[in-house]
Amino acid sequence: MRPRRADVLLALVAGVPLVPLSLTVAVLSVPGTRAVLLAGACLVAHAALAYRREMWAFLVVAGAFAVQAAVTGLFLVLPSALVFPLAVYSCAAHARRCPPLAVGLAGAGLAAARFATDSSVEAAGLGPDPWLLAGLLAAVVVAAWGLGLYRRTQLAHVDLLRERAREAAARATAEERARIAREMHDVVAHALAVIVAQARGGRFAPARAEEILATIEETARAALTDMRAAVGVLRAESGAAAEAGPPPGLAGLPDLVARTRGAGLPVEEVVRGTPHPLGPGADLVAYRVVQEALTNTLRHAGPGARSTLRLEWADDALRITAGDAGGRARFATRGDGPGNGLAGMRERVTEVGGTLDVRTEEAGGFVVEARLPYRT
Repeated sequence: MRPRRADVLLALVAGVPLVPLSLTVAVLSVPGTRAVLLAGACLVAHAALAYRREMWAFLVVAGAFAVQAAVTGLFLVLPSALVFPLAVYSCAAHARRCPPLAVGLAGAGLAAARFATDSSVEAAGLGPDPWLLAGLLAAVVVAAWGLGLYRRTQLAHVDLLRERAREAAARATAEERARIAREMHDVVAHALAVIVAQARGGRFAPARAEEILATIEETARAALTDMRAAVGVLRAESGAAAEAGPPPGLAGLPDLVARTRGAGLPVEEVVRGTPHPLGPGADLVAYRVVQEALTNTLRHAGPGARSTLRLEWADDALRITAGDAGGRARFATRGDGPGNGLAGMRERVTEVGGTLDVRTEEAGGFVVEARLPYRT
């Protein structure tokens, strides 16, 4: 329920039983014009309760009770007197902290003095000890004010939790966008590198046109499948049925190496040790690291380059080493241009608890070394 509607409902719930009783007591206790003033002040106080979260509403309630005190000291026996501590609580919880306490304590002292010195109270034989009454009213004000502060703290804590939830959702959205961007970069960059290399070779080998076109078609189909996997989560969120298969992993390395060799880059593959199970996150990262390294070699290593891929299954982690014997001429563009391949590779490896080292060899080659812990 909205706060305004809740406040109006509270004012009605409190007013339905209290207002008729208070009007009856007012008419029977004081005569004529004073009864009208007393009844009007009660109605104003109850009406202001519908806006109890506002500072001005508390001041209106306090003014209404001041009018009642000026009319008669018997206003303290009206059932509507319960509105004042409720207003103190509401102001402390939703508006300002200090004014309700100051006004409430001052009002408790004035109300006790008015009650103790009023002739109508003396005639009714209701004269309690003024100090006892003042202490009781002050205790009621302090209790209402304390409960208001407690509620204020609760509301502040809820607001803080909501803000943290919004920040977490924003971070999750940004991370998901970055993940998809990295996936798209890896898929598109590798596929285009292979296609460009094949097209370049086809210009000088017309006799192999059919073979080259078949390789281009296969590479494009594989890239399309990977792109569907990358954006499958978005399709699922939009309510569309996802057609993508599982994300690639080390099981797809033979096809990746074959496509790279088909693009004209010789790749020497060396595997050592006994394979260990990798978590789905590390399995995908291992595939993307190899894919990015081979793509960089295709794009930047220059003619006559060769690549070496080593997978070492150690006791604690999988170590991947991808290097090439590319020339110095185009090395300056590796990882230094506008692309985000190496940065995305480093982010991927870090997310699964691994480490990445990228360096150059004295002969001009480029080496990527990644360490991926098991069961990540």
